[in-house]
Amino acid sequence: MKFTLIDGVIVLAYVTAAAWAGLSVRRRVHTIADFLVAGRRLRYHLGVATLVATELGLVTMMYFAEQGFRFGLAAFIIGVIWAAAYLTIGTTGFVVDRLRTMEIMTITEYFARRYGRGVRILAASLLIIAGILSLGVFLKLGALFIVHFLGIPETSIHVTTTVLLILVLAYTALGGMVSVVLTDFIQFVFLALGMALTTVLVISGHGLLGFFDQAAVAYSAVGLDPFDHPEYGWWFIAYWTVFAVSGCVLWQPVAQRVLAAEHPAINRFIFRSTGLMFLGRAFFPIIWGIGAALLFGLDSDASAGMPRLLAEILPAGLLGLLTAGMFAAMMSTDSSYILAWSSIIVQDFLDPLRRHPFTDTQRLRATRWSIAVIGLLMLVFGIWYELKDSAFRYLLDVTTVYYAGGLPALVLGLYWKRSTTAGAYAAFIGGGLLPLAFVIEDILLQAGGASGEGFIAGLMPPNLRGFLSFALGFAGLFVGSLLSSKTDRQTIR
Repeated sequence: MKFTLIDGVIVLAYVTAAAWAGLSVRRRVHTIADFLVAGRRLRYHLGVATLVATELGLVTMMYFAEQGFRFGLAAFIIGVIWAAAYLTIGTTGFVVDRLRTMEIMTITEYFARRYGRGVRILAASLLIIAGILSLGVFLKLGALFIVHFLGIPETSIHVTTTVLLILVLAYTALGGMVSVVLTDFIQFVFLALGMALTTVLVISGHGLLGFFDQAAVAYSAVGLDPFDHPEYGWWFIAYWTVFAVSGCVLWQPVAQRVLAAEHPAINRFIFRSTGLMFLGRAFFPIIWGIGAALLFGLDSDASAGMPRLLAEILPAGLLGLLTAGMFAAMMSTDSSYILAWSSIIVQDFLDPLRRHPFTDTQRLRATRWSIAVIGLLMLVFGIWYELKDSAFRYLLDVTTVYYAGGLPALVLGLYWKRSTTAGAYAAFIGGGLLPLAFVIEDILLQAGGASGEGFIAGLMPPNLRGFLSFALGFAGLFVGSLLSSKTDRQTIR
């Protein structure tokens, strides 16, 4: 199906409306709290929409579709575990209740209150590394989608993504969290409708039962069983479970919604509703990826499969609607993540290093400059870096750099009174050791033009490496806290 004039009008109308909406709320931003956490006035319906929209980015749909294309129905385990994590936190209020009552604006601000300035700076440094390395891939996958979905020449893709990035940077820098929440809501409406209609079309060509029967034949029995699948298995399930919980409470774009809620009880409702929607977040694009594999063959390009399929089957009008939704997903998620990491850079890295804290005006100015710098890094890294494995696996590795130490430092800091500053340092160092070594080695190998895997990659399977990183983080917190508290008691005597 070719992109028609009506599709172009729909896309242009959306991009214009989203940019206008984002820019028009600048007058509502007066303080740093307005800019970073929307003045803590986020209510239930808008909270659900903005959280789902933030985590339902184009990059998310691309890597879920790639997982479905490569590994079949077994990939559903990713969405099931992630939804279960959100539902559990929404039911119990685990961590999020206590965080919201603290009136903080970033998670790393908590580490300063609990453990001291040094731990805050270390945590912020690891989070900045994880965030910026993640953001580079966002543009790369967005560019890949646009090339194969719209059929435009690869030579013009960098211009397209640069223009979109400039729009995102403009309304994020001017309106902050207020702009992000408003454009998230627009994205949520566009994308929810487009995804549901598209999934019906993907399945309808085979019939509901026929689609799953063909998938079972194409992927064989291993494609139906995540517990026995070589890509997943028990180590992955253990690793992904602690990773998913970490994402609910540590990932700054999610945490900003938690900290922006009008009061703590709203967070429970938001997480419960979001958990159910996250099943669809994984289910729909995985179905698209499997449909692409059935149409083009399992030996074709897994990364390009989903956009090629959608361009093939979508009728005029729906093609434009989904394109607008995908652009919305790209712009909204990028804006949320850029705002999150600019806040970390200013609030938790630059400010603690200063002799005199920033004033509110200085914070706003510094945050806006950080947004511009992050955008430039996204553009450069997104063009230069080449993925060796799936995007999903890459994002797991870079994010574990922060999660593996952050989860024990946060959870045990809130619920275990004997946690100490030394224990927090040990958690971040121990948890970040393996994933950071892997990421640095991989970047150096690419910069040197080397092919193949490095020493860290060959040391152990990636799922075991990831789970072991969390184990080292928790062990570091426990051992470091117990040893340091014992030393403190001996000193007192």
